[in-house]
Amino acid sequence: MNIPKLQMQSTPGRIGLRINKPEQTIKQHQVEQSIQQPKADMKIEQKPGKITIDQTNAWHNLDLKSVMARTEELVGIAKNFWMEGLARVSREGDELMRIENGGNPIAEQAKRNTGYDFTFQPGGRPTYELVQVSYQPGEAQIDIQRREPIIKNKKRDPEHHYRPGNVDVSMEQMPDLKIDWKV
Repeated sequence: MNIPKLQMQSTPGRIGLRINKPEQTIKQHQVEQSIQQPKADMKIEQKPGKITIDQTNAWHNLDLKSVMARTEELVGIAKNFWMEGLARVSREGDELMRIENGGNPIAEQAKRNTGYDFTFQPGGRPTYELVQVSYQPGEAQIDIQRREPIIKNKKRDPEHHYRPGNVDVSMEQMPDLKIDWKV
């Protein structure tokens, strides 16, 4: 006995895809920037210094003195002479008081007191150590006005191009199923 057989034949379906990729470009331009730095305003005011030169001692060393200095010096010398003269007169009085002791005190005193011993000593040379110099510096006033920098920026937007992609779907082969009975 023959039993019929079932025979199946299938053809698979095939899908065809055509893909167009998307394209994207982004371009960023550099920013345009300018920076300027103005100079600061600066004002300097310098007061002059004060110099003092005292050469009085150098002139005194040369024996060139002012009237006041010369007077003070002569007063000191005169005071010494007066004190020496006072001592001499006192001593001579004591000698005269003892005249009875012998000798000739009046003649001896006259001999001692005749003549005058006078010596003049000119001054030396002026030296730099005798000149007194003092300096007082003047103050400096410095005024600075700061200036801010000038910064300018020009923003540039990016260039953006986009082309979307797509997918085309097609049936390249249709599916098929054949069923047969074979005896």
